[in-house]
Amino acid sequence: MGDRWIGACARGAVSMALTCAGIAMAPTAAAQTTAGCSTDTGAKGLASSPVAGSLVSVERADGRIAQLQLFYDATATAGLPFVWHREQNGPGGAYGGWRRVSAATVGPKSYATTAIENSAGRMELLFSTYGSFCHTVEDDAGPGGWSTADDFGLAPTPYHGGVVLFKERDGSIDAFASGAYGAGSMELRHQQNAAAGWGPRQSMGQVPEAGVGLSQPSSVEQLPDGRLHVAAREWNRDRTWEIWQSVPGGGWGPWQPAAPTTAPLPGTTARTPTPPASPGRP
Repeated sequence: MGDRWIGACARGAVSMALTCAGIAMAPTAAAQTTAGCSTDTGAKGLASSPVAGSLVSVERADGRIAQLQLFYDATATAGLPFVWHREQNGPGGAYGGWRRVSAATVGPKSYATTAIENSAGRMELLFSTYGSFCHTVEDDAGPGGWSTADDFGLAPTPYHGGVVLFKERDGSIDAFASGAYGAGSMELRHQQNAAAGWGPRQSMGQVPEAGVGLSQPSSVEQLPDGRLHVAAREWNRDRTWEIWQSVPGGGWGPWQPAAPTTAPLPGTTARTPTPPASPGRP
């Protein structure tokens, strides 16, 4: 079964076998959630069967790997899966048992989940539910060890991808998603540190061409001067747009169509586009 591997600043695919040994039953008491996050309080907390392709692996600062997986519950009344979580006991060590994160359901249509470790060493988890994304963070005082799930405020246009998380060199986190019902835009939330929490939703501007629908970012990178560069493919055709931050931590320049990536002719070198200079820099 394939899984998605989420490191501090990069992503890639690895193949990992899933073993159901050590699966633990979650407490039957349902977690309370806000109106933006659907729950199934009738489910008894069973990991009856995994959702194919839903395993997410997150590298933690101490070298351990955390895993998140969607499981169906045979006792669920809504027929939707739940997020479960397990951790390695130590770097390279065995995994502990699976435990359900909460009674909040994932889906339908999109079953996207993503996670990243914040500056306090706690996992930030986002998952799709009925067109928007819910958020929860590891919390020793919370039900099941997680905070109450709440509406994260990013709701990508249907079929335009999920949320992409990116960790900057200073440990801050960015969350990117296609704009809600504004397919030619991208939205962003920023967390400077865990104590400050997530900032408000920000627009990254509209693509300057009618009829364009952006998918989730296909790449996010931090330039040597600290600015971010984001590229996103159109959801229904093979064309990519890109945008650069004007200054580190600041606003954004205009969206630009990315140069086609073609193989260089024999004896030549492929040209790499030069990013716009930050104001005040040569």
